[in-house]
Amino acid sequence: KPPFIIHDMETFQLAERTLAVHMVKGDYAEPESVPQAGGVVPAVGCGELQQREAEARLFHCCQSTSVETVTELTEFAKAVPGFQSLDLNDQVTLLKYGVYEALFTLLASCMNKDGLLVARGGGFITREFLKSLRRPFSDMMEPKFQFATRFNSLELDDTDLALFVATIICCGDRPGLVNMPLVEQLQESIVQALRLHLLANHPDDT
Repeated sequence: KPPFIIHDMETFQLAERTLAVHMVKGDYAEPESVPQAGGVVPAVGCGELQQREAEARLFHCCQSTSVETVTELTEFAKAVPGFQSLDLNDQVTLLKYGVYEALFTLLASCMNKDGLLVARGGGFITREFLKSLRRPFSDMMEPKFQFATRFNSLELDDTDLALFVATIICCGDRPGLVNMPLVEQLQESIVQALRLHLLANHPDDT
């Protein structure tokens, strides 16, 4: 089933009422489980105030998704072999500096040059619509599209991406590390695994 295309404020408001109530409520129900009648988001007009409110809801949607992804990345880091053997302060430091870099990397998998998938793939917000929004939201998104276009051209598979994200998180040059050599050792082991996997799966690109 193709995603619902969100290309202007009217289609965004329609998406809120049909497939993405979680944009406002913060839940993650599938489109078919969206409540009806009293549970829908009422339509709003096209005035400046209504547009600002809709933009705020859209920003909240992206913000909520980011918070959930940060939580998932934290759990992912804990599952990286050797991460929980690091000094607890170093674990916190690595997550503090690395998790948002990793977040942008994962966001690229939901983007192409034309737009961004939302609502677990149920909706697709066009790049032009995002560019039409007020600052700073429009300015925040455009660099992410530029990065995603370049990053996606690498055609990494899920294992490539997991190793790449682990490398970002376990970065030995973060400021304030208690045991930098141990972190660097962990990072080097991940980089080596990534290198071997790339050689095996992308031999023509190495």
